[in-house]
Amino acid sequence: MNVPSSCEAAFDRGGPFWHLYTDGEKMELIFSCPADYVFGITLLGLCAAAFPGCRILTFALMSNHLHIIMAGPEADIRAFFALFRDRLGRCLSRQCRFCRMENFQASLFRIPDLRALRNEIVYVNRNGYVVHPECTPFSYWWSAGVFFFSPVARLLPARPFGSLTLRDRRAMCHTREAELPDGYRVLMDFCPDGITQAGPLLLADSFCAIGEAERYFRDAHQYCRQVNRDLEAYSEVARRVGDRIFLTDDELYGAVSALCAREYGTSVPALLPAAAKPEIARRMHFDYNASNKQIQRMLKLAPGQVAELFPAPQPDSFLKKARI
Repeated sequence: MNVPSSCEAAFDRGGPFWHLYTDGEKMELIFSCPADYVFGITLLGLCAAAFPGCRILTFALMSNHLHIIMAGPEADIRAFFALFRDRLGRCLSRQCRFCRMENFQASLFRIPDLRALRNEIVYVNRNGYVVHPECTPFSYWWSAGVFFFSPVARLLPARPFGSLTLRDRRAMCHTREAELPDGYRVLMDFCPDGITQAGPLLLADSFCAIGEAERYFRDAHQYCRQVNRDLEAYSEVARRVGDRIFLTDDELYGAVSALCAREYGTSVPALLPAAAKPEIARRMHFDYNASNKQIQRMLKLAPGQVAELFPAPQPDSFLKKARI
């Protein structure tokens, strides 16, 4: 009889688990500056407090969409998002930013096993890093990934929400009701770039089950390996959620170089025989979601050759997502 590992036993006890995500292709800009992201995180904390039956394991806020890994009953998860969407829409309206909130809809994927849960957590924690070259997977402030296996991040000089003045609490929540639990941790005078004042920032470890999420990995080494090396897992998740970019240029070049060395005996994609380049281009396009410009640069193909292989979609045709 096989005895489940501690990670598997934790998975069996903790579910059901979900990846909640929205479609960035259909939604205009939501978070346009650090202050917007700060409020988005506060709003996640408000919703987490309103639905104690739901647990957020990690999240990533992007400019026009979001990803959240959660645990709890499906009905509660959907109600959680409905509240988030409603409060966000009202806040944007007060700022005279009339976004089409009917396009801000959530898809919900039930995570079937421990391997998939690890992949989904890592995928979400890498999101900001892939899009923002100034970030690593461990430094994107608008994600809970900053706190994973990072005891230093948990030593940030935060104050309990309950110790703030009523005025500051109302300003954080964008309402006269100060609805966050008193014990939530707040980083005052937050400057994500060292210049722009965006705070106070609600710290994600206040409302995310970071310790629980870490227990689904054997140790910090396994987590770090998956963050940096598991290209196939990223590809699997990206295809399912419809995300277009999930590798940086350097990561894509490394993957393509390894593929070329394995299949054709050279690790330099540009030096492939002309007859081999269309096949590698197809692998780049379908397996790694490479853009036409990336294919053109790495294989040294003319723009017309790549456009012939992968024509640009017409406006009324099905569009894949262009951004994470």
